[in-house]
Amino acid sequence: MIPLLIGLGALVGGYLVVANWEEVEKWLKEFLPKLQAALEDIGVNDYAAKLFSSIEGNVMRLVHRLYYKEDGKWVEKTTVREINEAEVPAWAKEGLSAKESDVTARYEKELELKV
Repeated sequence: MIPLLIGLGALVGGYLVVANWEEVEKWLKEFLPKLQAALEDIGVNDYAAKLFSSIEGNVMRLVHRLYYKEDGKWVEKTTVREINEAEVPAWAKEGLSAKESDVTARYEKELELKV
């Protein structure tokens, strides 16, 4: 099970500086189903995930946080994408500030996916 958790860590962890919006949207649509399948494959049933976003200067941060149980303890894995604010659609920027906001429901609706 440990090698599978290491593989899950490689799939989840990461930080990409200033991608374009199309890359971020493609990443979400590919990443989330793969992540959910990987969790099922290793038998992880207790997990939750959320998307958070903030905007500061000309950069928007999109943060995916995954929480799951490993050996009876909760683990958090974070993946971050930064996007040039000029490339981000209005619906994704609406209401954002330098403080992180939970944008999970908004992204699920707009991109028709499950976080």
